[in-house]
Amino acid sequence: MKERARFCLACGARLRAVSEHGRRRRRCPRCGWTFYDNPVFASVAIICRRGRMLLAKRANPPYAGTWDLPGGFIEAGETPEAGMRRELREELSVGTRRLRLLGFATDRYGPAGFPVLTAIYRVTLAPGPIGSADDVSEVRWFPERKLPFRTIAFPSLRQALKTALSGTESTAGRSKRVRC
Repeated sequence: MKERARFCLACGARLRAVSEHGRRRRRCPRCGWTFYDNPVFASVAIICRRGRMLLAKRANPPYAGTWDLPGGFIEAGETPEAGMRRELREELSVGTRRLRLLGFATDRYGPAGFPVLTAIYRVTLAPGPIGSADDVSEVRWFPERKLPFRTIAFPSLRQALKTALSGTESTAGRSKRVRC
């Protein structure tokens, strides 16, 4: 079952379901505050080197033990680029040289989780060793033609990777083929 706000964040009253502009929302009957269930923003990195792509194994739920693109949630006050750089330092212990926005993906954080809007970047890493840290249990380079699509955590990222590698239209409306 999908978690939803049950109580008003402004006054604490129990929220009620309402229909607004063709959508079901939760609204406070006392003060009128509305829970919109807006997505949380995240950034992930497509990192390629010599025909291979770097994936990170998730150490925590949801999807613990599956492969993922390195990255994570943007903190309050951060730009997506700054958040991407911070996440790569936290997860891989490495800096970045260059980031290029490829597009966006929408998903849920786990099968019944909250909505997520993810910015997907092509990232060139700074020199230095790559390690696994924070909520990553392992990092591994995969040949572009042998990516483990069936064990990549989020459905939208599996599709975004397939789209980027094939050069078909991206979520931003442009063809941006990723060559590893």
